[in-house]
Amino acid sequence: MNKLFVFQDIVNEDYFRELSCAHTLCRNNSHKIDIRILTIDYLINNGIDVVISNGLPKEWYFILKGLNIVTLTLDTVEKYLDLTDIVIDFKSQDSNKYFTGDEYSICKNRDLAFNEIANLITKLEWDSNFWGFPVAYLSSKHLTDNIMLRIENIIKRDHIKLVEYICNCHDNKSVKTAENNGFHFTDIRLSFEKHLKSKHESVLPENYTFEKAQADHVQVLREISKGLYKDSRYFFDENFDRKKVIEFYQGWVEKAVFGKYDDECYCLYDQINPIGFCTIKYNISNTANIGLFGLSKSYQGKGLAKKLLYLTFNMLLEKSMQSVFVVTQGRNYAAQRLYQSAGFLTKATELWYHKWL
Repeated sequence: MNKLFVFQDIVNEDYFRELSCAHTLCRNNSHKIDIRILTIDYLINNGIDVVISNGLPKEWYFILKGLNIVTLTLDTVEKYLDLTDIVIDFKSQDSNKYFTGDEYSICKNRDLAFNEIANLITKLEWDSNFWGFPVAYLSSKHLTDNIMLRIENIIKRDHIKLVEYICNCHDNKSVKTAENNGFHFTDIRLSFEKHLKSKHESVLPENYTFEKAQADHVQVLREISKGLYKDSRYFFDENFDRKKVIEFYQGWVEKAVFGKYDDECYCLYDQINPIGFCTIKYNISNTANIGLFGLSKSYQGKGLAKKLLYLTFNMLLEKSMQSVFVVTQGRNYAAQRLYQSAGFLTKATELWYHKWL
């Protein structure tokens, strides 16, 4: 995307600073201009796709919409939500809006992929290589007619076959735009968060241990994962080959053992045999994400899954992690009950959409 940063006078110093940090991240593939010399001719002559600002006069939003140029605004969500295509407001605590809360401070959060948001759509290289066709996802999260118009060129240019989209369930406008543009619903995505404050008591049965996964156990872990994830959106979407879906999750747990994709994999062992696993990805901000979690079917229903979670929490505490996040499917009631019983609280409810081309 051809991006233009438009700086207006410092109306609010905090958002001006956020815009400056955003420009630093995108400096190599963007333009910068003062609002006082912004013209329609400049936008057209430079082929601008996205205008990023710390707020614009209202008339400029109407002009840019008429030119089908996407607007991304770093300012208060209450003021700009109905004017701009995308708004990022790190000061807002409204969890029902996109990109609100301290985690979306561009200056503070080094984990925030701002450039992906501003690019609107991102090709997924690993997914494309695995599935054997070009896959992309809508990294803008919010979806408007302007955004759809801008991403169509990229979809055609890169011969994208599948576009994936995660939509906030409270975002009625984006839901309607997605459904009007050929996206179909595939899954409900539930995100959970747990703050790590103190260690959990978790006494294992005799001969059971909790340790980091070893390379020579990869084949056993692949076998355990084989039938665990049939509630996923890939199984629900019949365009995916079922054998490839199983391979996807088997490859995920294998990569985690070797520190690829996820950073680590911890296992619950009965004697020397792994019977359950939990993959972990660490964030810069002293938080962690659980990627895949699974227990061998013959060991389910014995309370071992919660013990595996508690031992994982304790391990993360020892590594000074402050919070842990996990995601599961709306269809997976057992996982939801497990995470809630282990102290996780719901952080977000989102909708997965797929568009096949």
